[in-house]
Amino acid sequence: MTQSAIARRKIFRKSLIIPTEHGSWSWLLVPFFVGAAVASRVLGMDDTSTLALALTLVGGLSAFLVRQPASAWLRIRRGRASRADEPLAAGWTLGLALVAGLCLVVLLALGRSALLWLVIPFTAVLLLYLMASRSGRAAMRALGTELIGAAGLALTAPAAVIAVTGELSGLAWAVWGLMSLQNVLGVLYVRLRLADTHGRPANRSMVLLGHAAGLAALVLTGLLDWVPLLTALPFVAVLLRAAWAVRQPRPVANVRRFGFTEVGVEVLSGLWIVASYWMS
Repeated sequence: MTQSAIARRKIFRKSLIIPTEHGSWSWLLVPFFVGAAVASRVLGMDDTSTLALALTLVGGLSAFLVRQPASAWLRIRRGRASRADEPLAAGWTLGLALVAGLCLVVLLALGRSALLWLVIPFTAVLLLYLMASRSGRAAMRALGTELIGAAGLALTAPAAVIAVTGELSGLAWAVWGLMSLQNVLGVLYVRLRLADTHGRPANRSMVLLGHAAGLAALVLTGLLDWVPLLTALPFVAVLLRAAWAVRQPRPVANVRRFGFTEVGVEVLSGLWIVASYWMS
């Protein structure tokens, strides 16, 4: 191995930088691209919007990635990990935070000050995860933590809308509602299937009721013309899927394949939501 390869290996360590919850990538990126596609179709794009959208993506990804090295840094400071990793964890934490901060400064200069309303809840979600990481793996995987995280990551949807339009509008909140609902229902379904796989007890009625309540709320907002009624269609599909899953234990044969399938479901649902806005 060459000296440069060794140096790169020391600087970049996947376990220290990349979040272990692979599904969280779809919770973050699918809402962003849905928000961008909906806003650009409804309101159009110019050079400033394109630049703002790119900066929002880079800044959002940096803020998302900072949790992993920051959590490692906290564990090291508490004596729960190797001290030798402290400079690397600290460097990545501060570096990613700096990138996110610089992106925000430029976005404010471009007139996207409405993003500040989203920075507050996004930062709160990040702090929640950091506090949970101090308590251990069980706290990180608690239902409440995952639900808040799923809804929080969907804030990239209104962030994308603001990047295009410069305003925190009703459209921004509508897209956030749709994407946070999709993320939250995904959490409930995945937790049920994984509980069945590992033989753990699960609140099956809560999963079904959560899907039914989500669909009912979405239909109501569609009837009130807050969102296109066609956006309810993928939520009908996931309700039927939930009804199938709660009838009896449905263990997952291949967890990795299951994860990729769920990402595919998120993407297809997001595409349908975009199409619903384009057709309305």
